[in-house]
Amino acid sequence: MATWPSSLPQSPLLEGFSDRPQNSVLRSEFDGYTKQRNRFTATLSNVTERYYMTSQQFSTFKDFYFNTLGNGADEFSKNDPVEGVNRIYRFVSPYEEQVVGLDWIVTLSLEKIT
Repeated sequence: MATWPSSLPQSPLLEGFSDRPQNSVLRSEFDGYTKQRNRFTATLSNVTERYYMTSQQFSTFKDFYFNTLGNGADEFSKNDPVEGVNRIYRFVSPYEEQVVGLDWIVTLSLEKIT
């Protein structure tokens, strides 16, 4: 499995960061009584992260995304900025890039597998 490159920023910007668990509970109503059960044994979280990158880092990121991850299709491991442990992630949609002077802000829409 691929690993987030060490030459890229290891912590996202605080602004724009979010980590929201997906609903894994299935609810069914039976004669006024609602039964609940988990749909999955693993839970997923929708994560949005923004990174400030130099042009060199952005070039490394694009190589990682397109070549290592096959256009973002493969899973990869990286540090969870909240818990400080390695987790498995995958892209939900392509990244977004924004030019800031000579540098970049790159926004990632990820799914964290916990």
